[in-house]
Amino acid sequence: MEKIAMGGAEIINWTQTIAWEAGDRHLEATCPACGDTGAKPVRLAVRSPWPPHPEQPLVTCAACGTAFHPTMGQPPYEAVLDPLVDVYLEQNAGIDVMAELLAAVDPSGIRRYIEIGCGFGFLLDYARVAFGWDARGFDPGYSARFGREALGVDIQHIYLNSAADAGSEPFDLALCAEVIEHVFEPEKLLVILRDSLTANGTLLLTTPSASGIRPDTQPGTLLSLLCPGYHYALYSPKGMEALLRRVGFKSVSVIDRGHTLRVAASVGDELRADLARPFDRRSYHDYLRTRIGTTDPVSPLGVGYRYRLLKELTNAGQFEAARAAQAQVAAVIRQRWNIDLSDPAALHAALSEAPLPASIEAYHEHYPFCLGSVLYFSGILAWLADGRRDIAQSWFRAATLAGERMRATLHIIGADDEESEELMWRARCYVSHLRVWSEPAKAAEDIRQLANAPSPLLGERVPARILEDAQRKIFVDLVNLGQYAAADGLAGPVEAALPSGGEALASLAFALGILTLNHRKAPRAAAAFFGRAHQACLDLPDRETAPVVQSLLWPALYHQGQSLANAGLRQEAGEALRGLLKPAAGLPSVPLDLRARTELLVRTQRLPV
Repeated sequence: MEKIAMGGAEIINWTQTIAWEAGDRHLEATCPACGDTGAKPVRLAVRSPWPPHPEQPLVTCAACGTAFHPTMGQPPYEAVLDPLVDVYLEQNAGIDVMAELLAAVDPSGIRRYIEIGCGFGFLLDYARVAFGWDARGFDPGYSARFGREALGVDIQHIYLNSAADAGSEPFDLALCAEVIEHVFEPEKLLVILRDSLTANGTLLLTTPSASGIRPDTQPGTLLSLLCPGYHYALYSPKGMEALLRRVGFKSVSVIDRGHTLRVAASVGDELRADLARPFDRRSYHDYLRTRIGTTDPVSPLGVGYRYRLLKELTNAGQFEAARAAQAQVAAVIRQRWNIDLSDPAALHAALSEAPLPASIEAYHEHYPFCLGSVLYFSGILAWLADGRRDIAQSWFRAATLAGERMRATLHIIGADDEESEELMWRARCYVSHLRVWSEPAKAAEDIRQLANAPSPLLGERVPARILEDAQRKIFVDLVNLGQYAAADGLAGPVEAALPSGGEALASLAFALGILTLNHRKAPRAAAAFFGRAHQACLDLPDRETAPVVQSLLWPALYHQGQSLANAGLRQEAGEALRGLLKPAAGLPSVPLDLRARTELLVRTQRLPV
């Protein structure tokens, strides 16, 4: 199979080739979603990674909100570069995200399952191993050929031209994940899927969301959504529903998750899928363990399975099992790439001195594509499981650099990895956060400076939501440690961006109250913060079980009363403390020690309760 080269040896920051437009330029184009034929404003333009790298304008349909590239040509999917498959296997295949979609249906009601654009075939394999379904996929690409051999799954290497090409017996479930955005004639594809289903069959579909195309979307995520040269259309919920109903799907559910649309549809009147049904990740963990036992550990597939198990177990808080998974993946990385993960500081120094690879192949000769992510979750284990903040800092420093080096290499061909971008920046914030316990003033200074510090290789800025989350957590920890002077330096941005409700408001308002009472010596203002913290706890829908309610509901009310008393507002103080001494029905019980402190405060201050 002939391979087509993309990009070149130059490392290009492809996010900087995105040029936003004011909407003054219009192109005549037919919307692939709703069929609107009017002139459409150009939202942005981006360079294609395919030589000679032409500019590709992205227009937006005013009728339905779908965005698409009207001048884009058909990319050569069958000629995708082999190294991209290794990136997919080791790092950016979201097997869990795909498996989560299958949770929308009752597996006992499915016998035959078809997947269009199945790629490597991970979900076919998962459906077969986890549920015992009769699973068949269709995909003409190179990765599908590789996956068929590696996983032993039924993948046909053809484009479907009709439902008959899928076989004579209809299917109970069809999946089309991250495919329709590539398709120039989506109606034709959906008709084939419709006709391949049983009368009560279900179509599940995912695709990037047009709502993510915004200037404030973080660069790596935006580049992944646009995927220059590959993604033709980015659908809106309105456009996707219109398209499905136009081809005969009667029951349609579309959920916009910010960057991704999740869709369930049926030709019948009853939709036998619930996109909100929770995903039991234990079946996914079992699948990973099964495949780890059947794959070559040093192959890209084996490395990827082992990394994903480390991530899953760490995120689940199963730290003992996660340590074992971390040891497994570290041993494989040492065997395959001769990288010693036992000394993250030395690894960081080596990465700092190493020249940037000139190609994806050159990168993979020296490093796994999941190196940055493995380092990140190793840092989480060192911090949360082992309490080794110093070692965790070293892991996070190395993770930051490794993740950006990998992304810089992907930029050679106009690609990126959203997870690596996310973890890279979170690791950088954790380096500052971990200074709270040893250098509190430095922790506050670092996180303030990070807002204006570009990353060393790609020159990117920390995403606002990640910076805000880090500032909040560092602020709360500084207050809890009594490091009020350092916390005061972060209080301004924290207070300016207080959420309107929820657990975050309860925690932040309480910390602001403590700081304002003990450091700023402003009891009236402190009382207002404590009141907001108490109300935020009351407003939580799960207030009977939420941990923040158990820890802050009554202390916030006590401190509100105490602050009001300190401010000389005896009547208001009594009213606040009355709610603690005579709590309303349905609220958690007041701790005995806090009740005793409240009664003492009322007596000594002679408060009217």
